Amino acid sequence: MKTLVLILVSLILGLLSTNAQTTTTTTSSSSTKVTVNVNDDKKSYYRSFAVIDMDDFFRIKVKFSESMQNDVKLYLIDQFGQDNMVADSESYFWRKELENEEMFEVRLKENRLRINVNKELASDKLLKKFKQIGRELKSLTSKKEK
Repeated sequence: MKTLVLILVSLILGLLSTNAQTTTTTTSSSSTKVTVNVNDDKKSYYRSFAVIDMDDFFRIKVKFSESMQNDVKLYLIDQFGQDNMVADSESYFWRKELENEEMFEVRLKENRLRINVNKELASDKLLKKFKQIGRELKSLTSKKEK
């Protein structure tokens, strides 16, 4: 009888400790495939947008039409400035650190954009700014091709 009670108590404690270690994940994503007819030529492009909001980080991943690359680049420069920008022939990069830890990183390479924010280091105001930037980018990249 003692063995049965001991096993039952161990099982309950094990389940409680397992439940306490779960993390909350909120993910939303959307993707579209658009076909545009231009002078009887069909052009297709794929656009995907994903937001990953976990307990300790916030991420945005976007893949969009190459024709929108300049619009996205100009929007990001408007939001983060050219002073903090590192650019080479095919990519643009913004990064901010706090006490040698990365607070956020924004990387635009051709028609792919990745944004990573460390929620433990970022203020609530900065996190709200990145969520607003995500909404603007979703709207900007969902426009029809010119």
